[in-house]
Amino acid sequence: MQLSPYQAQTIGTAIRSRAPGCRLLVFGLGHDSELWLALNADGETCFCESSPRWIEMIGSRLHGARIREMPTYDLTVATSASLPPEALSAYPPPPDLAAIAWDVILVDAPPGYQPTDPGRAVAIHWASELAGRGTHVFVDDYERPLEERFATALLKDRRDTATCVVPASEAASYRKLFWSMGHPTGGAPAHGPVVLTIATADYARTWRFCIDAQVNYCRRNAYEHRVIDPTGSPLHPKWAKLEHAASLLRRGRDVLLIDADAEITATCPPFTDTLVSHPARDIFCVKGISGRPNSGVMLLRSGATALRFLEDCLVHRQDAVPPEDFVTTEGENGHIIWMLKRQPYADALAELPLAWNCSDPARADQAFVRHYTNHLKAWFLQKEEP
Repeated sequence: MQLSPYQAQTIGTAIRSRAPGCRLLVFGLGHDSELWLALNADGETCFCESSPRWIEMIGSRLHGARIREMPTYDLTVATSASLPPEALSAYPPPPDLAAIAWDVILVDAPPGYQPTDPGRAVAIHWASELAGRGTHVFVDDYERPLEERFATALLKDRRDTATCVVPASEAASYRKLFWSMGHPTGGAPAHGPVVLTIATADYARTWRFCIDAQVNYCRRNAYEHRVIDPTGSPLHPKWAKLEHAASLLRRGRDVLLIDADAEITATCPPFTDTLVSHPARDIFCVKGISGRPNSGVMLLRSGATALRFLEDCLVHRQDAVPPEDFVTTEGENGHIIWMLKRQPYADALAELPLAWNCSDPARADQAFVRHYTNHLKAWFLQKEEP
């Protein structure tokens, strides 16, 4: 490996801080590629490599890895040296990469040791364009003039976030890794609204496109997005989501509680607009195909009423619900239906339009949220069959 163990540990810590479901983009294939795949086994990793030789040599060892060849645009270290940073706008990142909300980006290629090497000007430019406010960006070989110049101009000077330089070791402090840190909450206010979903690693992989859509919705509206892995909770995942939502409400944060298999579309309005337009209501949900409240999408206003509602659901989670409220043995939806009939929760409840939690294929095109359950899941699985 070119990176030192200390530098690799720093990058690895950033990857695991966004697990499960970290979206990792690595510029360069090498002897460390298997390490990144192993560290991000419960996420999504993409490699960009400019050398067909390295793609053939390393790619054969990375079974199932997503690898794409990166163009060099006939640039070299020598020709890039005097290039103004704004000139790199002529080389935009591909649309398929731009469509993904990347959590961690590592720029460790193309090679830049010799004047005739392609250099990393374009790779650093792509990283700066693809990075959201929450993205960690690393640039290796920051001690070299080209890497230092473009990483400083495009990342350090332009991103409103902390940066630092990670040396290889005390004995090799001249070998530098530049780190442009991502905001812990993706740039959203630490006291603001939260979109919360619960997903184990396997479930997060299955519904990756839904979680990505949730992330993009949060970026558009400056909300924090949280994906909680319930593996460590003593509660069933469907109950753990209520526990985490209650924790956020106690801190005065409004919550959109949404299942991991629910895709938020580009037409979905800010959920806080609904809270503002209905000041007398604290709990919002859609009535499902059974005509009863569905817990797959719920808007919860911070305050005593919504908090007490979740706490009562949790306290009574082992109680048998009336037959007319029963949904599943292990789930929380039956208890939510049951509790919403009680006061003060019945008066605090507002019914959302079906567009907020749509599982009907015929209405999916107009939906704010496509929930892949019931009929919509069957339609989706049929469509995905080869």
